[in-house]
Amino acid sequence: MRVGQGGTGPGAHTRDGSAVELYEVTPAHGEDELIDAAIGPGSSILELGCGTGRITRPLLARGHQVVAVDEAPEMLARVAEGSPAVETIRSTIDELRLDRRFDVVLMMSFLINVADDAERLRLLRTCAHHVRPGGSVSLQQEIARHAPAVLENERRKLVIADVEDLPGGAQAATLTHVVNGRSWSQRIVTKYLSEDELTAQLADAGLQLSGYLTPDRMWVRARLDRATTD
Repeated sequence: MRVGQGGTGPGAHTRDGSAVELYEVTPAHGEDELIDAAIGPGSSILELGCGTGRITRPLLARGHQVVAVDEAPEMLARVAEGSPAVETIRSTIDELRLDRRFDVVLMMSFLINVADDAERLRLLRTCAHHVRPGGSVSLQQEIARHAPAVLENERRKLVIADVEDLPGGAQAATLTHVVNGRSWSQRIVTKYLSEDELTAQLADAGLQLSGYLTPDRMWVRARLDRATTD
C-alpha cells in the first residue's frame, strides 16, 4: 500500500494501517507472470515491501530466488508460513542496506507514489544500491489520480471516497475493501508522478528510466545510470 494514516477492519494492522488479513485474501492478478516474462530464468530478486508474500510465492514457484523484505513482523510471519525456505528480512525500505546486489529489485503496491519527495528518493536509492550492473528495477506506479468510484466484481468491492487534493500535488483518499462480507478501510496519501517527475527522481537516485512493462505505463523498468557505474 501507499502511505496510510491508520486502518480499520478485522485482524492485525501494521504501523501504517495496512490490514494483514486483507493482504492474505488478496490473490495475485498476473503480476508474477508479468515480472517473470520481463526477467531471466532463475533471477535473484529483492522484493521490497513483500507484504504477506502474495507475489513472493508465485515467483518462487517459477524458479526465481527471492529475498523478501518488509518492516511488519505480522506480514513476514505469513510469508514464512507459506514458504518456509524463503529468506525474509525485517527492515524499512529506506534503511535497508545489504552487502549484496540482485538481478532484479522489485517494488510494487504503488510504494513509489509516496507523497513525500524526500522519502521517495530514499526508496529509490535503496533500489539503486541493491541492483547489480546490468540488472533492472521494476516499479509499480499509479497511472492516474484518484476519483470517487465503486469498483465491484463477484468476489470483492473497492470503494474510493473522500478524495482530497493536498498541497504539493499530493492527494488523500479513503479506500474501503469488502471481501466475503468483511470490510477494511484505510486513509492513504499519495502523489501521482508525471513521466518527467519520475525520470528526474530516478536520476537523483542514480537510476535511469529504461521503459515500461505494460502499455498503460503502470509497470516501470529502470536501470543503473551508466554515468554512475562507468
